[in-house]
Amino acid sequence: MAIKIAFIMSRETFRIEVKDKEIWYSDRKWDKAIRLIPKDKDFIKKIITSRNAIPSIIKEMFTLTKKEVEEYEQAKTERELADICIKDCKLKGAIILKEDVIEKEVNKRKW
Repeated sequence: MAIKIAFIMSRETFRIEVKDKEIWYSDRKWDKAIRLIPKDKDFIKKIITSRNAIPSIIKEMFTLTKKEVEEYEQAKTERELADICIKDCKLKGAIILKEDVIEKEVNKRKW
C-alpha cells in the first residue's frame, strides 16, 4: 500500500508519499522524490545543491528530534506513518489538499 498526500504551505504545493515504511518528498520544482525517512544520507547535500529548488523550510520540517524519530520508528503501518506526517506538517503550517490511498495491485488474470 502507498499513501500519497498533497499539501500547500506558503503558496507552494508539495507531496509526501508513504510507501513500504519509507517517506518520500517531492514538489513542482523537485520532481524526483527525495527520501526523508529513513533519512537519505545525502539529504542536506541535495537541499544545498538544489539552489533553493527545495525550500529550506523542508530541511527544518524534517530535521527531527530523538522523540520524533522514535515516534516514526514505532509506527507499524503506512497509515500510522501518514497520520504522523499529516500531524507534523499541520503543526508547521501546511494545509492538506488531497490524500490518495493506493492499494497494491493484484494480478487478476483468469486461468
